[in-house]
Amino acid sequence: MLSKRIISALIGIPFLIFIVFIGDVYFALAVFLLTLLALLEFRNIINNSQCQAIALLLWLSALLIPLAILLEYNYILSIFIIYLIFSWSYYLVYFSRFTPLDLSLTLLGVIYIFTGFVHLLLLRNLPEGFWLVMYVFVVVWGTDTGAYFTGLTIGKHKLAPLISPKKTWEGFVGGLIFGVFAAYIYSIYAPLTAGKSLLYIAPFVSLAGQLGDLFASSLKRFGKIKDSGQLIPGHGGVLDRFDSTLWAAPITYYFLIIIERLM
Repeated sequence: MLSKRIISALIGIPFLIFIVFIGDVYFALAVFLLTLLALLEFRNIINNSQCQAIALLLWLSALLIPLAILLEYNYILSIFIIYLIFSWSYYLVYFSRFTPLDLSLTLLGVIYIFTGFVHLLLLRNLPEGFWLVMYVFVVVWGTDTGAYFTGLTIGKHKLAPLISPKKTWEGFVGGLIFGVFAAYIYSIYAPLTAGKSLLYIAPFVSLAGQLGDLFASSLKRFGKIKDSGQLIPGHGGVLDRFDSTLWAAPITYYFLIIIERLM
């Protein structure tokens, strides 16, 4: 398993860096495809439980990504509210086919996936956007690596046994330390004007990443599956690989915006 993870990382990471670097329509298309795949995985998770995802609402939500790009990220909140109103209306029309729990779980997936991925686009659209997006990945990767090896070597106390039995408090702390250390190294060598700010917010980004990982684990536990998909050998599906990023990207974006306004 570890060898597959390493091989997938050696292939996937350079490709990811290249896509983020060239940006523009290529990065937007990649994020759109990831969104579609993540929504498909989420639908399978929900359908594997005793509920059913409302497929039309899931696929319509994917169109919010290109719509946000076409409108240059203006009116995102207004567009999303309109989408929610349509979703509620659709549920009322087909009330006999779906339950309130079906609607709630569907919208949970939409909010979870759309919010995470659109903030990768928002970060890339900022000045020095390439370095900011890579910062998110560096902190997430550092956190994941630190949590895995710390938990493997000295982990004893269970962090959330009902959600993810293998995760430990020692791994959690190790992930936090490694994530901050990765941010420190990155802030030294990356040509960023906000280097110190990125170091200050690193603990929160690392924490968000670990919570995102736990959240995805809770979804898989609910759907009674081990991995969200089999797209990436050794890593699982899109949600398995980007679960931390979906939480870390919004935290990074808004912390940077807040710091910029305060300075």
